[in-house]
Amino acid sequence: MNGYLSQNGSQALSANLADRAETRGSSRLSRLIVIWLVGTVILLPVKIINLPSNFELVDIWILIGLPVLLVMYIAGRRPVINLTYAIPIWLVMVSSLLGTIVSPSASNSLTVVLKETYLFAWFLTITTFLSVLNAADLRRVLYAWSGVAALHAALIMAQFFSPDLWSFTNSLGGNIVEHEIYRPAGLFICDHAGCANKAAFFQLLGFVPLILAGFSPKTTTVLGILLFASMLVTGSMGATLALAAGAIVAVVVIAIFKGNLMALIGQFMRFVFVVLLLGGAFYFVISQNQRYSEHFERIIVGRFDKSSGARFNLWQRGIDVLLEHNSFLWGVGPENFRELDPAQTDNQLHNDTLAFLVERGLIGLLGLALFAGIALRRAISVLFMAGKMPGRARWEMVVFLAVIISTMVESLTHQIFRTRELWLILAFQEALYLGMINSQNAELTDSAVSDNNRGRTLKSSKTTLTTTNRALGKASR
Repeated sequence: MNGYLSQNGSQALSANLADRAETRGSSRLSRLIVIWLVGTVILLPVKIINLPSNFELVDIWILIGLPVLLVMYIAGRRPVINLTYAIPIWLVMVSSLLGTIVSPSASNSLTVVLKETYLFAWFLTITTFLSVLNAADLRRVLYAWSGVAALHAALIMAQFFSPDLWSFTNSLGGNIVEHEIYRPAGLFICDHAGCANKAAFFQLLGFVPLILAGFSPKTTTVLGILLFASMLVTGSMGATLALAAGAIVAVVVIAIFKGNLMALIGQFMRFVFVVLLLGGAFYFVISQNQRYSEHFERIIVGRFDKSSGARFNLWQRGIDVLLEHNSFLWGVGPENFRELDPAQTDNQLHNDTLAFLVERGLIGLLGLALFAGIALRRAISVLFMAGKMPGRARWEMVVFLAVIISTMVESLTHQIFRTRELWLILAFQEALYLGMINSQNAELTDSAVSDNNRGRTLKSSKTTLTTTNRALGKASR
């Protein structure tokens, strides 16, 4: 008997030690993932070094940490790969490879294929890593991302008010150029004048971590105003329109869920009032200085005719290239419109839908449509599940739906498919969706176990009562 107890005690101790070792390993992996993700969001807006093939500093950081984390993850558990976006990824890759075969410049297309292979692999991996993290770890990453977006917004505002600061930050990227009328772009220094549109889209996506992080209402409002103002001074009309579209959708969806038409009207009027108030206050501030007001008017109003006219002309040339080469199924090859453009302006098409149609054909366009459809469906699912989980879910989950609508609007005037921060948001959405599914399944399992135990208890009570009655009957006889 003593030997039996000793043997079982040793087995229990070994199991306990193994569980503790697994917990320590999981905790260590979670800490490293958080550090890696925080480093990633810090480096996302840093474009001060122009590396070959649009390679960025954040990619170096990603590639340094990715192999280590993958080895630790695979060693500690059975790897689980999320295949939600597998079909659209497959369609995009197939269309890209087919387009590469017929493209006039295969090297351009192969470069895109390699970059997107890396992007898709990073997306699938980061989605897996996020599923390892608990709510506190996820919130730490969101705090860091919000802080980076706020600091970048402050830098953009400072550049608007100080041409010397704008010139200095541009010189960090090797661009020594002077512009009387310039568009501040923060650390997005990807050409001689900076990439203000990319900076504005980064600020737009910064609303997602800001709203999800769980700051106090006052802090969220202040930082939101800062992000909004930084978008305005970049002069990006596309990002401003995209933000407005996403915000309107968010207001409408919340009002519909509340089931109150008057609430919808009230929310919309409140939204319009806040936008007008913020815009009026901002314009009043800059109007106190003639240079600031003229600068703002020229980068917002003064660019409209030139920008819209150039895009319409560009889109027409894209359609002409598609019709001329008759490559409707797989297109002329990724990044090959530049080679075939009659104007030879070395421009992209500035429209994701048209770019996919011209360069990857109907197959690639179908992949893009599936990407958008799956992301939209996931956003709606997260919102519905949030409504069924009181006490844990919040209305802030509508931000995913709003940002996807904003992205669709933004993609009408810019090519943003390979924007890393957009894919990071999709990974967060997927992780939250899977977390909610697992939570619901766990609750259903606990409820079933509880019902089963209750049934067993009731059955046992009935058996005991029957036995007692029989015993009493025998005693009375």
